[in-house]
This record gives sequence, C-alpha cells and structure tokens, in this order.
Amino acid sequence: MALLRLLAAFVVGLAATAAEAQEPLREEPGFLRVQIDGRGTRLETLIVRPDHASGRRPLALITHGKAPSHAKMSDLRAVDYAGVARDLARRGWIAAVVVRRGFGQSDGPFSAEGAGCGLPNMVQRFENEAKELEAALKALTERPDVDPDRIIALGQSAGGAAVMALAQRKPPGLKAVINLAGGLDFGDCVEKGRDALVATVRHWPWKDTIPQLWVYAGNDELFPPPVVDRMRAAALDRGGDVRFIALPEIKPSGHAVLLNTRARFVWLPEMDTSLRAWKLPTLPAERPQSEFERLGLQGRASVFEGYFSAPGEKVMAVSRTAKAFSYRYGTKDLETARRNALSECGKKAADCRTAFENDRAIVAP
Repeated sequence: MALLRLLAAFVVGLAATAAEAQEPLREEPGFLRVQIDGRGTRLETLIVRPDHASGRRPLALITHGKAPSHAKMSDLRAVDYAGVARDLARRGWIAAVVVRRGFGQSDGPFSAEGAGCGLPNMVQRFENEAKELEAALKALTERPDVDPDRIIALGQSAGGAAVMALAQRKPPGLKAVINLAGGLDFGDCVEKGRDALVATVRHWPWKDTIPQLWVYAGNDELFPPPVVDRMRAAALDRGGDVRFIALPEIKPSGHAVLLNTRARFVWLPEMDTSLRAWKLPTLPAERPQSEFERLGLQGRASVFEGYFSAPGEKVMAVSRTAKAFSYRYGTKDLETARRNALSECGKKAADCRTAFENDRAIVAP
C-alpha cells in the first residue's frame, strides 16, 4: 500500500511538472452574435488569449480567404487558424479568428455582390465583408478583457482585401491591418479580375487611413509581383501608409502565406517590427540577447534570435558543455518539437536539455 501511495505521488508529481510546462493559453471556441444590416447573425469564432493575464488586453482579429468552391467554403473551421492565433496570443494579444458569413459554421448567405466576370467590380463585395468584420469587432470589444482602443486585423487572400476595406471604414480602436496575400481571384477571367482589384485599391480614399503591412510571396500564383506592384502604387499614390514585405519563394503554394510555417518564420519578425513601430505590444526586442547571455551560449546569436519570433509549436534545446543550441518550430505539438530539438542538439553534445517550450523558459543550464 505504501508503495502504491508512493507511485501515485510520483505520477501526480510528473503530471504537475508537465502541466507547469504547458503554455499558459486559453482557447475558447464558439460563436459571436452580431448585427449586420439590421439582421442578427452568428459567426463561428475561436478566441485564444493569455490564460493568466489580468486587465484588458489588445485585440487581434484574424480572418480567412475564400475557398475555390462552396463545398470547401463549408469545410473551413476557425480552429484551422489556431496556430496563427496562438502566435498572437504569445505576444500578449487576445486573438479572435472570425469566420465570415457563408463559410464554415457561420450563418449565411455568402455575399458575392458585384464580383464576377460579368460585373467585375469588387468595391461592394469588400465593403460587405468589411461590415461583417466591423460587426465582429463591436461584439468582441464588449468583452471585459478586451482593450477597445488597441486593435489590429489580419487577413489572408480575400480576407486580406477585407481587412484593407475595413481600414477604410476606420472603426474605433483599429490601429493597423496586416494584409497577407490579399485580393480576389476571378478564375474564369484572370486579367479582368486583376484589373478590377487594382481599380478597387485605387477607389479607396486612403488619405489619413491607418497603417498597413502587406506581405506577398514572389511566387504567388494568384497575385504575382506585377499585380502587387500596381496595387501598392495605387495605394501610395492616394496617400496610403503601406509597408511592403516581399517573401522569397514559398512552397508548395506562394499564395498560402498565412498558414505556411516557413512563410510565418519570415513574416512574423517583420510583423514584430511593425508592431513596435506602431507602438503596439509584441515580443520584447531585448529578450533574445539577454537569454543568449544568460544561457552562456556562443556564436550564431542572430540564429538564436529567430527562435523567439518563430511560429509554434516550438522547442529549444541547449548544451552547457558545447555552449550550443538547436530548435524546431512549426510542429504539430510540443512533444514533436521537443524530440526533434533534443535529437539535433544531441549531435553536438550529450548533455542537451530543453531550455524553452514556445516562449516559456523551462530550465537554466
């Protein structure tokens, strides 16, 4: 009996250690009830926030692109974007993935007004989607843990165009938007659609609007560099505040920059730079150097810095004897990242230990 009690205490101790090592984030799947054009609408939502943070936190709204078919539109789920939401939550934000009307489990109908080869005018289409996002922001800012004066919006593809349109509406508290490969593709009349996209950007007023960060890959199959250049010129010519980041070739799809972990490894540090310039919360710029010195590591400081801005799930392993480190990011879970980081570090020394799990320090060597 005493042995069983001892074993039980040991198991409980292991469980407590594992729980302490878990990331302090809280995930809340559910729905927002909003008013759009006087009609009650339910939008599928996933909210990820720092678990133990007190007071009001800044809000990051995240929205998706458009699937090529109605069947795939219904397959979309807010949880598909949990990784990106966690990346924002680790930076101190309440991240809310909002699924627009007609997608996933959100109420319909999907609004495609004025957007097609027969009538290639995207202005009303993006205006409709911006109104949906504005309604979502109104509901989200009623939460007692949200700071209504510090909001950003991130969007991918058609969602990127939607957050650009949202910026033109200047909703209260919105400080910046991040456009990730934003636009709308007309598959049956590609060039007509690209011309309509540029015309839409030129139509927006832009002057005195909030700052934007644009991210496009050089091999984006829907919006290649010449099209993006025309869009950017249209925005800048009208007084827009646009910072542009050109990603290298992204495989397998240059358009999928939001969920691709290699792409996120490149644009997340650029987002951090913009957030600091906008005087909004993000990772402390001085932390990598201080941790590098604390751990007594040598060389490759710039590579070490990449860990902290990298997408999760991620783990770093360090060796005291070799004064070396290895890390893995973008894995499906912490266990995979831990195993791979320790394995790679183990090629350099036998005393490798886990130093960080996501952004949380585990042990000091």
